[in-house]
Amino acid sequence: MSLSHFARNAASAARVRNRIKKEGYTMNGDKLWTEDERKIIEDKWPNFDAIRKAIPGRSRIAIRAQCRNMGLREKPQHIWSASEISKLRKLYPAATIAEICATFPHSKWVNIQQVARYHGFRRKRKPFKPTGNPPIDGVLAKLFEANYSLSDLDQEFRTKDYFAHQNWRYRTPDYNRFVKAIELLEGKLVVEWPGDAT
Repeated sequence: MSLSHFARNAASAARVRNRIKKEGYTMNGDKLWTEDERKIIEDKWPNFDAIRKAIPGRSRIAIRAQCRNMGLREKPQHIWSASEISKLRKLYPAATIAEICATFPHSKWVNIQQVARYHGFRRKRKPFKPTGNPPIDGVLAKLFEANYSLSDLDQEFRTKDYFAHQNWRYRTPDYNRFVKAIELLEGKLVVEWPGDAT
């Protein structure tokens, strides 16, 4: 190819760059990143939620791509040591989330949960929150004592997610279903009338 051909291509490329710079958009129609946006990324890195809030016109994917272009890389995944696993085994069942996260500052709670599930650690179950309805609360207390979950009841009675969704806490309960739960737990339904002698 002739030298003039390369010169024409170079001149054409320069015109394109100038037009992109002037209009503020790439050939694909993407908005160019401004210095102000880059400054926001530098100040708030690596908090992507804060960056997105400060630059609402940019998607998470676009922000991550720009971070890579700026040489900003996320920290490598932490490799858990045997001593950390042992410590997690002791803390995970009963310690508060805040205490656990403070003990393992290198990982977020969601990552800690993944590690715990992988090793078979479980959080200690908490009693069901009372409703103020004595028959229902009696069922909930017995369920906890028998190590039953609300999902277990749904599976037992084929009630989809009636018990698990707990809408009965705020609406009139379907007592027919709770009577079945009482029978499953080997309980008895007793009716008392006001004024009757005990």
